[in-house]
Amino acid sequence: MNSKTDIVFKVWGARGSIFAGGSERNVFGGDTTCFSIETDGHFLVVDAGSGLRALGHELMTRPEGPPSEIDLLLTHLHIDHICGLPFFAPLISGLTKVRLWNSVYPDPETLRGALSRGLAPPIFPVDTTVWDTLEIRVPEAGARISLGPESMARAFPLNHPDGACGWRINSNGRVVVIASDHEHGKQSIDAQVAYYARSSDLLVWDASYTEEELAARRGWGHSTWQQGLKLAEKINVGRTLMTHHSPERTDDALIDMERSAKAVADKTLFAREGLTIAL
Repeated sequence: MNSKTDIVFKVWGARGSIFAGGSERNVFGGDTTCFSIETDGHFLVVDAGSGLRALGHELMTRPEGPPSEIDLLLTHLHIDHICGLPFFAPLISGLTKVRLWNSVYPDPETLRGALSRGLAPPIFPVDTTVWDTLEIRVPEAGARISLGPESMARAFPLNHPDGACGWRINSNGRVVVIASDHEHGKQSIDAQVAYYARSSDLLVWDASYTEEELAARRGWGHSTWQQGLKLAEKINVGRTLMTHHSPERTDDALIDMERSAKAVADKTLFAREGLTIAL
């Protein structure tokens, strides 16, 4: 960290729906959604896709060891956003206390039950008691939650099958907004996304589809980079990071999409594994 106001945002996985590897996907990577936000006094993770495994390995190999506490903000419980949990070494080792947050479920036990059903035999060979170590919290959308001495977050609704929430994270004077897994077009929800994403330093936006693909995929819960940039321009966003790349999308295709997006708004990037942004 260069100063007390720095926060470091890092991409550990940026694919959507399912892991996608192979030689044509080395630049952007194949792991599913996982981001970290680190400050001098706090470590925060957003979503627990397959990228969480690499994050856990990195934390375990730090000379000081993994953080004693981590706040994990989940957008929703679709498998591409939780499949990394059984492989998150700081949690499984018992070295790190993990607080898991999500505003879609009415109470902690309902969320814990849904998580246990998705990551339990015969679907996954893990004793479900491992999830008892998670401290699960279900704040109401819009409620301010404290995440350390200089960090707080608020959840807001996204338009996605089975329900999802985005996150506005204020940390050390910077604002990061996660609006992945959102289908633009439902006015009441779009208005809330715009409200919570306003004047953010970094907006992480769902860009799963092209404009041509979108017409045939209404109701699937995803958007385009064009929709994200139109929103960012209206609400004074600093930088926009496109994520949740389709598993079919190759590096060449994503590079072309990124080039087109940057021609519209230069402060636009497409998320790739290992990308670090200091704010």
